[in-house]
Amino acid sequence: MTGRIRELDIFLRVAEATSFSATARSLNVDPSTVSKTIQRLEARLGVRLFHRNSRVLRLTQEGESFLAGAQRVLRTLEEAELSMGRATREASGVVRLHSTPAFASTRLAPLMPDFIARYPRIRMEFFLVPTPPDLFEQQIDISIQSGHIADSSWMARRIASTRWLLCASPAYLARAGEPREPQDLHDHRCLNFMPGSYRSQWPLPGQEAPLEPQGSFAANNGDMLCALARAGLGIARLADYHAQADLDNGALVPVLDSADYRSPIEPLYAVYPSKRHLSARVRATLEFLGERLADPLLP
Repeated sequence: MTGRIRELDIFLRVAEATSFSATARSLNVDPSTVSKTIQRLEARLGVRLFHRNSRVLRLTQEGESFLAGAQRVLRTLEEAELSMGRATREASGVVRLHSTPAFASTRLAPLMPDFIARYPRIRMEFFLVPTPPDLFEQQIDISIQSGHIADSSWMARRIASTRWLLCASPAYLARAGEPREPQDLHDHRCLNFMPGSYRSQWPLPGQEAPLEPQGSFAANNGDMLCALARAGLGIARLADYHAQADLDNGALVPVLDSADYRSPIEPLYAVYPSKRHLSARVRATLEFLGERLADPLLP
């Protein structure tokens, strides 16, 4: 019976990932192991469960019918394990997590010693890019995102929050003067994300439209903008996790930080596949992040 349960688990993973290689990656096994398991299951059932060629892997009509039953079986088993408190202890396999580089290094990396102590059988892989990638194509299990989540086929759980703020070095402000209102930014060197990107627009309270300042420097990475601001080259708009260390040691100071111009709190979400049968490894990671990243800014 144990072998059949594993066959059902592998079948469901393949159906969700539409990929033998992605399933093998999540289980830390060879793709041939996954392929042979599906072949063995098809032979016992006497039906073909997947249409497959070099480019496409999708369920057959018989596979769709079998999927519903397999989900019921494993969901029942999973609920029984949860009731006994076993699911957390048994969480294992690869979790691929997307985040921006800055959030990963400042917020996630410090948590990893506790995470691996709690879940020693989970292998964490970080996929770090400034903008959300194609989560299916990159085989992402969890993506940390802010703002509007466009893809309704994914679930989004609010786990933390951040605030974006304008900041500059004391040397720059001593040389160029400190802006007193948003219009003053037009007379300053502003360090911004690449033109046209979501973060290149600076929404400031009291302004009819967001500003999109342009200056001598632009980047697709907040760490670089933070370094440029630290070097005295202008005013940057950064998330608190980009700039907190420099604000604490005085290398940067906030600009337009009065209640009239301070940016509102921005929620951060853990985005993950919308599916009823969520793996123990992903569920355990979500629960850990929600526990450890929660802060007083959450409602």
